[in-house]
Amino acid sequence: MKKSIIYSFTTILLVLMYLMMPFCITNVEAQAVPKENRTDRLQPEFIQKAQKIIDNYRQNTGAPGVAVGIYENGKSYVLVSGNTGDKQQSPVTGETIFAMGSVEKVFNSILLAFSLNENKAKLDDPAADYITAENGITVNNKAPFRKITLKELVTHTSALPRRLPHTSFRIGTNLFRDHPMKPMVIQFLNSWHPQYAPGTKYVYSNLGFALVGFAAVNLGGKSYTRLLAKNITEPLGMTHTGMFCEPYSNGCAVGYTEDNGTPKTTPVGLWTTVDDMLRFIQANLGDLKPSDKLFKAIEKTHKELFRVDNDHAIGMAWEEWHQGDSLLISKDGLDSGFSSWVGFEPAKDRGVVVLRNGGKTPEPGKLGKRLLSL
Repeated sequence: MKKSIIYSFTTILLVLMYLMMPFCITNVEAQAVPKENRTDRLQPEFIQKAQKIIDNYRQNTGAPGVAVGIYENGKSYVLVSGNTGDKQQSPVTGETIFAMGSVEKVFNSILLAFSLNENKAKLDDPAADYITAENGITVNNKAPFRKITLKELVTHTSALPRRLPHTSFRIGTNLFRDHPMKPMVIQFLNSWHPQYAPGTKYVYSNLGFALVGFAAVNLGGKSYTRLLAKNITEPLGMTHTGMFCEPYSNGCAVGYTEDNGTPKTTPVGLWTTVDDMLRFIQANLGDLKPSDKLFKAIEKTHKELFRVDNDHAIGMAWEEWHQGDSLLISKDGLDSGFSSWVGFEPAKDRGVVVLRNGGKTPEPGKLGKRLLSL
């Protein structure tokens, strides 16, 4: 009797297992090929295509070296082409250090945003209130510059010229080396008169953004180098972003002119790597949040402050490009034989950075946008 019951139970169990087999196999197969792994299968094809585009770009522009970082949905790629331009023709890597040029303006904006968020200043405040030169010299109370606001400086609507006229001196040289502003800058601001109504027209000004940096230092109460490290690069783990390179330093790319000559000047500002800038892109997309203060400062720089036309707006240094419902936030840079571009699309959680030494047109932004289109 017991044997019969056991036999019957075993038979029923085997039948049920047989009937369930198709269902079990189907589910095992589905689990073995999850969505993210099916996507992973496309990565080699994507990387191969992107690498070919980068190699062709470097060859067509004549740049010695190009380093590219691509970030999308939590995954980072580093693709390189060429060499650093040194005597050994060392290959470019994700850790090769390039001058970033005007991308540093975004870092100035973030440093200023910290003080704005702490209510130490407001964007509508006169910029002259936070600008002091060597020996405590400030802008004259009757100077037209007294009416220029921080907002007009960060949006390139101040009507200031691109650089100090009648001199080869670049005031960013002092800013990034923690030296006080030269009195000659205040002398110019005291005598300057705008050519059109400030706040009404977008005209790019390197001079204006050097003043943004000095204002951030004044408000932050620390040297530029320390302020940058404490508030941005150390929290984000950007270990090779700052004043790292002098000509022909180890690990640093060498700048070249379009015809592969030696530039007459050396970069005055910040240097960085593709590895570091990938972390910066993640921070701007909100995927890397080391602190609430830093995240809010970065977020503040994205806010549109001036509309140039239907497709183009300005935040705090960031250029914002609208096409339908899509938004691309970007910034390019050019300095003494180096050029760069960083851009990201918040809605698609992806971004690209391009660093280049030497080379002619097209500029890195064209390569960056082409890669984003992939």
